[in-house]
Amino acid sequence: MSVRNVVLDSSAWIEYILDGPNAGEYAKALQAPAERIIVPTVCIFEVYRSIERIVSVKEALAVTMSMQTFTVDILSEGRAREAAMISRTHALSTADAVIYATALAHNADLLTQDADFMKLPSVRYFKRSR
Repeated sequence: MSVRNVVLDSSAWIEYILDGPNAGEYAKALQAPAERIIVPTVCIFEVYRSIERIVSVKEALAVTMSMQTFTVDILSEGRAREAAMISRTHALSTADAVIYATALAHNADLLTQDADFMKLPSVRYFKRSR
């Protein structure tokens, strides 16, 4: 059985953590033995910031520590330059460009409910239900 690389963007992580309407879609990826989860460090930042604001500091710390049980991809200088080019080409925010550059570097599918990614290759988009 071959393993597929998958990146969940911050919106997917937050949806999963808060058990939102699309949480089941992200749970499938997180629990699938045939999928290797890649976590861009910027996702740890965004998830911590959101969960701290919505829930608590304690929950934000617990959640981001659990994210680190997967393969964490630390932003390198080269990846930062790739993200800058992606940002310009696709009109993505800095964080979104870093996340997408990480997915491309790992030949990974990007799971998201962020419409900014919707039309990009290798993206599995789940429309927000709220």
